[in-house]
Amino acid sequence: MLYNSLVKGLIKCAAKEPNINFVGCNDIYKLNSIPDLEYSCFWVTPNTFTMEEDTITYSINLYYIDRWDESEENQLSIQSTGILALTNIINRFQAFTQAEVVYPITFTPFYQQFKDITAGVYARIDIIVDNDIGQCTNEF
Repeated sequence: MLYNSLVKGLIKCAAKEPNINFVGCNDIYKLNSIPDLEYSCFWVTPNTFTMEEDTITYSINLYYIDRWDESEENQLSIQSTGILALTNIINRFQAFTQAEVVYPITFTPFYQQFKDITAGVYARIDIIVDNDIGQCTNEF
């Protein structure tokens, strides 16, 4: 399926990012069940999709997550690293796909208790693909 191909492409791009130790997709709360989880993490979750006559627009959530030690310096470091990592992933993905990422992209900070208290950023991206593209991603 086309959506799965997009996610696989994003995951492959994230795996090349030096600031990321772990990648995953779908239910983000699966982070709680991963033994020996190594932070920092990249995660992809689906949002919505819209079909037009010639295109499909997929909305996808991208997350960058790391351990938070509750200091402001650590928080700012995680968020700035996350924005850089997600930007690199999106740029790498855009360079190797026939899909179009819609700009501007907003990065939103968050805090969450997974196995540990974490901080990070997420971005909802919209990706437009032609209806007739069978395999939208090239080899990453």
